[in-house]
Amino acid sequence: MDGLNLLGVISLPGVARSAPEARAFVRRVVGDGGDLLGDLVLCVDELVANACEHTASGRGGRVSMLVEGTDGALRVTVVDDSGSATKPCVRTEVCGEDGRGLRLVEALSSGWGVAEAGGGTAVWVEFRRR
Repeated sequence: MDGLNLLGVISLPGVARSAPEARAFVRRVVGDGGDLLGDLVLCVDELVANACEHTASGRGGRVSMLVEGTDGALRVTVVDDSGSATKPCVRTEVCGEDGRGLRLVEALSSGWGVAEAGGGTAVWVEFRRR
């Protein structure tokens, strides 16, 4: 998505309490996100929680988040410290409480993806305003 404006950047410790902090940060920097804000915040919670649970970010590292937007779209990128042998993907089989998060991200967003980011992994989620 071209022409994005930087709305905010934050770096948080790779611990569970960072997910609510990330949600609050997105609400502050996005302001009136209209009908997208609730879904965006839910996806941010999932991406930050995944970074803390499944990567080196959760073993003493950090999670960084970049929020960008235009009049027509919002994008959040979560960057972890990596250290994971696998990249985030939607699981074909869901067991118990695990494996549902990225299905939710995929269902709610306009798009999402994964990219290398230095020594870490960047997972982005995008929402287009209706």
